[in-house]
Amino acid sequence: MAGNPIDKYAAEELFGIQSAAIAIANKNKKIVWFNQSFKKNCGAGRIRGVTINSLFNLELPDLPLTFKNQQSLAHPLQKSHNNLVVTPLHTKAKKRMLDGYMLELVAITQSTPDSSYDAEILQRNVVFQNDLRQVLILLDNDSSLDVITQEIILRCVNTSNSDFGLIVFQVDRNKLDFLFHDPNNFIEEREEVEKTANSDFAFISKWLELNNRPLIALNKQNNIGFNLAKALNSESLLICPGFFDKSLLASIIVGKKEGNYSSLEISQLEQFATLLSFTISNIKTRELNAALESRLLQSQKLETIGKLSSGMAHDFSNLLSSIFASLSLLRKRVPQNESVNRLIDNIENCSVRAKDLTKGLLSFGKPTPKRKELVKPNILINEISKVINQTFPETITYTCNTEKNLYDILGNSTEIYQVLLNLCVNAKEGTGEKGTIELSVKNITIDNENISTYPWLEIANYVCFSVKDNGSGIEEGDLLKIFDPYFSTKSKDTGSGLGLYVTYGIIKAHKGYIDVSSSPNQGTAFDVYIPSYEPNKIAQTDTTDKIILLADDEPMLSELLAELLESNEFNVIKVSTGKEAIKVLTEEIKVDLAIIDYNMPEMNGLETIEKIRTLDFDLPIILSSGSMQLDDDFSTEKYRIDSYLQKPYEFDTMLATIKKLF
Repeated sequence: MAGNPIDKYAAEELFGIQSAAIAIANKNKKIVWFNQSFKKNCGAGRIRGVTINSLFNLELPDLPLTFKNQQSLAHPLQKSHNNLVVTPLHTKAKKRMLDGYMLELVAITQSTPDSSYDAEILQRNVVFQNDLRQVLILLDNDSSLDVITQEIILRCVNTSNSDFGLIVFQVDRNKLDFLFHDPNNFIEEREEVEKTANSDFAFISKWLELNNRPLIALNKQNNIGFNLAKALNSESLLICPGFFDKSLLASIIVGKKEGNYSSLEISQLEQFATLLSFTISNIKTRELNAALESRLLQSQKLETIGKLSSGMAHDFSNLLSSIFASLSLLRKRVPQNESVNRLIDNIENCSVRAKDLTKGLLSFGKPTPKRKELVKPNILINEISKVINQTFPETITYTCNTEKNLYDILGNSTEIYQVLLNLCVNAKEGTGEKGTIELSVKNITIDNENISTYPWLEIANYVCFSVKDNGSGIEEGDLLKIFDPYFSTKSKDTGSGLGLYVTYGIIKAHKGYIDVSSSPNQGTAFDVYIPSYEPNKIAQTDTTDKIILLADDEPMLSELLAELLESNEFNVIKVSTGKEAIKVLTEEIKVDLAIIDYNMPEMNGLETIEKIRTLDFDLPIILSSGSMQLDDDFSTEKYRIDSYLQKPYEFDTMLATIKKLF
């Protein structure tokens, strides 16, 4: 038994009499000792000398490089109702060199081959299939996403005998939404849970994407998800990813205060996660198709009306030209007296008003080119706010929220001013002159990640003007008509309804878009999107030529961090020791920044940094650690460390720190 982590007699003394299924493997992952419980769980066949991967038919990562400081890896064994927990064993030497592994089969369900167990499994499968059918019925009935997801998490908690559950929705790369199901108020501080999830989920989601299987997080073992299990005060968490078209849409998380999860429970929750991802994709596609169809119909109708009104306006303009010419001749030929001049002036004034209306019709049908100038949105909003504060009744509560550093707009400032003021006047009338109106302006960037949310816009930068009120709102049937000429929900003596019709034409002429949302008695919101003015930009330094040296002896975390950095267009060189880091730098490879872990074999992080500075390398250095004990005289100035980050990383903070140092 020479070279084994523990000798045969010690193993028998420590583990032989225990009922737990335990085995010992050497540093080459070969089994060197096991107790009877372990043998019983593994079944017939040779065990001694067989590798962990071969024995359990797994594809575990390169174990000698995966762990340190007694971290453990839990892996579900689908066929045996067990979890395999692998814990590294270290020598007592100062540098704690890896000496082997302890394997434990955590019995999840005490499975016996008797008929009562088979009947229980059969009954649970019947219940599970009924749960799936009920969710599919909801989906077939066009139920909302909120209703279906609440039903899914409820059934997940019941099916897995969990104490609580939640769904984490991956809204985008930087935003998560949460849906909790906690009937017994087991989760005491939801805000703390959300904070921990936001901090750790970049690594959790990357792990799920790389492994494409559920993750078991154990409170008492420092593996991925450990912080979340601790925040939820549960002994075990099961995190099941919901992928659709290789994209992680959401994750189902269930937890138990005591105990773990059986392979049957894991398998059933995997199916629920698949159903969840299908549901999210299906409903989003359904809503997007409905929105696109509605906007297409509105666009076709407005295009038809535009062509009709443009033709009518053209003919009407010819008639007005004849009227103006006749008036000019009439002034010269009729006797000059006050009564006649008054009648001619009246005809001319009415004709001028008709001419202005004609211009509006022409701009709606086919926007006419007009003088463009550089428009500063903040100046425009200040002018509108002055008019509103001076003219609107005091019973109206008006607020204005303007984002800093707004994009410039290339357009006609007078027309944009008229559009926004007209929307505010409509909001005032919608509130019955007693309510609230909010005018807000912000920058918005449409890119490949959010284009599905704004399918009517092109990829570009926009300034978004929003006018919201808490008035009577607009009926759903009227929403598609509000931009029609002469349509109005007002009484005939209060307005003609031409305002929104002309507004649409002005925004269209600026290559923009106007969107409206409203519900009866819930108020109305108009959002106006106008493209920003972007002159030819001076070429900027691209991050693709930046090389980051990542020194960390934990391959799993190193791989995750490298993938996240590479997804932000950085080049990454990964090493696992301080000596390898020095070798990279001295081989004339230009490195722009280094991220160095404190706990590394042979040469720790501070020793590595000290050596780098001794060799006169002047690159920015970030020191990271999960459990760092620093000397009292430690200072970043002494080692010329530019920044220090605590594990587990919050990737947004990491990315911001890197960009700040470049």
